[in-house]
Amino acid sequence: MKFGEAWNQAAETTGVDQGSGDLNLGFAILILSLEIAWWVGLGLFIRRRHHQRENTADEL
Repeated sequence: MKFGEAWNQAAETTGVDQGSGDLNLGFAILILSLEIAWWVGLGLFIRRRHHQRENTADEL
């Protein structure tokens, strides 16, 4: 038996081949959401630091 045949047979036996499409889509959406949250959070952090520096400069 070749490796590819064994792999396919194991995937059919465990049921991995049935849910892989949904699993991949869910994982992609999760990664995309985390990426968007990272950039939004970074932008908010930079904006807050910029305003803090402006307020400190105005007080002096």
